Amino acid sequence: GCATKIKVNMLQPAQYHEASLTKAIAVLPFTGPGGPEFAAEIEGVLAGIGIDDKQYFTLVDRASVDKVISEMKFSQSGLVDPKTAVKLGKIIGAQGIYTGVVTQNNYDDSPYSERRSTCVRYERRRDDKGRTYQGACIQWRYYNVRCTKRVANFAVSPKLVDVATGRIIYSRNLSSITNSQGCEDTRPVQSESVLLEQAKASVKNEFRRDIAPFYVTREIRLIDSTDGIESKEAREKLKRGLEYADKGRMDSACELWGEARNIASTSYALLYNLGVCAESRGDLDAALNLYKQSDKILGKPDDDITLALNRVGEAIKNRSKLKEALDRR
Repeated sequence: GCATKIKVNMLQPAQYHEASLTKAIAVLPFTGPGGPEFAAEIEGVLAGIGIDDKQYFTLVDRASVDKVISEMKFSQSGLVDPKTAVKLGKIIGAQGIYTGVVTQNNYDDSPYSERRSTCVRYERRRDDKGRTYQGACIQWRYYNVRCTKRVANFAVSPKLVDVATGRIIYSRNLSSITNSQGCEDTRPVQSESVLLEQAKASVKNEFRRDIAPFYVTREIRLIDSTDGIESKEAREKLKRGLEYADKGRMDSACELWGEARNIASTSYALLYNLGVCAESRGDLDAALNLYKQSDKILGKPDDDITLALNRVGEAIKNRSKLKEALDRR
């Protein structure tokens, strides 16, 4: 309904935690169709990851990698071999080496036709002043137009090899399919390059979430119930706080709810909203405590409180992983 909602950015641990702990990395040219070019894009993804204004990974520059590859006379096909990656990684001083194979990088066109109709003869009519005008269609012409459905496929299998142990610590098959259709008389079908770029972008987004902490935006609903608030002043502060929150002014909202809570300590809505305040500033323990108090006072299940308890519980569980990932050098 009309409940006020706020958006909160929350840092999540990488889907593959061990991969996120390997910070000094190099990317070897991938094999397969368009492999070397895609490896450069993966390098761009890794170089572009920043958390709290700090670059997350340290990349061995491409020139150094290429120099060692040519000096050691590694073959292109040998670059996907973990043993080769370890050898190379030790020379260039990387903790982890990304290798990979592009298994699909293509598109397929399927022709089809669509039926169209156009009017070739209209009824001529006269109005009451004797003027003629065009009436309904009395003869149609039907024809077919040529159309195309284009499907682009992109798939890659990246691996991260730990240089110290030779273990593969991340390995996935990532794929994406995009499609477009169009006819000669309407909008044209999307070009294969655009569709393949879209498919690659989807794969890169998934890869990004796999290997480093990432932010998600959660929409959190605030509670406007005045249950347990006898004081008119406290009710007014709850309401004004919600107005501030609606305009993205959580600082003022939280201040007002804090003042209201001093007057009305048995309001589950105020406790819950203050829990949202704590959660949005990253104070998870305080948030959990406030949500629990709110839950206890209400004394019956509430969807928003249940969501909040689960969300913060999950964030507290993730906290140690995030700390390890962010502290690791």
